Amino acid sequence: MSLPSALSQAVAHQGGGRIALVLGAGCSIEPPTCLPASIPCSQEIHRQLVEDGVLVSDECPNPADLSAVADTVHSKLHSQREVVARLRDRYDLKTPKPNEGYLIAAALLAERAVSAIVTLNYDLALSNAIAELGVGKGIGIIERPEHLGSGRQLVNVYYLHRNVNDPDPEAWVLRSAALLQEWKGHWEQIISTTVLTTPVVVFAGLGSRIGVLESAVQLLRTALPNTTSFFQFGYGDPTNSEFFRSLNIDTAAYLPDGWCECMRALSARLLEEQFAYLTLAISEQTAQGGIPAENTAGLERSLRRLGLLGVGRVRGHWCLDFDRYRADLEAERGLFADLLLALALVERTTNATLKVLPDGQVELSRDGLILARLFVATGHGHRTKSTIEATLQSRRHSRRHHSTDPNRAIVAGTSDHWTVPLSPPKSVVRGDPEGSVVDGPEGLSLIHVSHLRQDPSRIPELVL
Repeated sequence: MSLPSALSQAVAHQGGGRIALVLGAGCSIEPPTCLPASIPCSQEIHRQLVEDGVLVSDECPNPADLSAVADTVHSKLHSQREVVARLRDRYDLKTPKPNEGYLIAAALLAERAVSAIVTLNYDLALSNAIAELGVGKGIGIIERPEHLGSGRQLVNVYYLHRNVNDPDPEAWVLRSAALLQEWKGHWEQIISTTVLTTPVVVFAGLGSRIGVLESAVQLLRTALPNTTSFFQFGYGDPTNSEFFRSLNIDTAAYLPDGWCECMRALSARLLEEQFAYLTLAISEQTAQGGIPAENTAGLERSLRRLGLLGVGRVRGHWCLDFDRYRADLEAERGLFADLLLALALVERTTNATLKVLPDGQVELSRDGLILARLFVATGHGHRTKSTIEATLQSRRHSRRHHSTDPNRAIVAGTSDHWTVPLSPPKSVVRGDPEGSVVDGPEGLSLIHVSHLRQDPSRIPELVL
């Protein structure tokens, strides 16, 4: 799908931080998160309240509006505890599996392309996405006003209406009156006027006009400066979205393809920008680093097919930060350029096709036959051979059930020269075998990219 120009420019901006997201319940509908939208959720909670004798069937004026249900229960019992308890029991708000849209949102926070996410939801799908990618260290999770002072970081997630972690059922912003109490001069107004002041604000997962949610979005919308551009990620025809009409934005600012698909488009645009910078880094390596030029186009296509999430995870594997998403950092582009040039050299010399796998391994094949798989690693200029060796060995040992794990690795960016074996010999009687540039301990052989470039005739040993 094609993004509006202003949104495309904002997500690809070199300095980042030009987008904020406001998320509603529709973001949690898509699988595998699979939580219900506001209306069916409200109707189910109302049904339970009636069945359990807390309400009579015609007591609530609008059972499809969760804030109306909460208002009715509170006016009768002076508490909304019965509503919150059923929300906790009926739905998996604490451990829902994040869908791809949430994972991309977490990656965009890690990349600093998105500066803030304000969620109106009570579930933790977004927090779980941040944890799954392993990027929580640099992201503030603000769940209540008390966290504003000590929890905020450069990029942040704000649970505007609290979430399932809050043990006090009365603190959840469910009722209309609670929203107004939270707004004027308080936490929600502070968030809107200090956080959502980015050049672009995107509303997503907002469909029906549901009491407290509609009021919250209207308050946010009117508090934002006139210089802010607004977009909405919706589902289908914008005329079917009551929130679209209430937001009063141009039809061209409405993207009808749904939460996950729209987030894929954002991530694809950012990924293209990252590859443009990577291409520059490759050119700099060949022009200034004295490294022979190679055709990396095939490898880049292989990486692109993994998408932003896949490329970030490959960067993590190559940096020995396994199974974690690693953001594109200017200081590290040269390291990855060096590795891609070395892999392209291997591809050309062996007349094989190289494919980057999601777990960071590189597969060599010819005429449909897999010749070898390789680990790839960079030492960041400060790790030694022995450190890299030990880390990869530990990785292999933790994955014993993976019979396809390679026994060879291409390594760059180390702090030492590999003139002397740093590992114990395979045999204390015979020592290590001589005459191979790919020797190492316990069946794991390491080869430095400098050795490949010094003597390309040794490259075929990688596929023996």
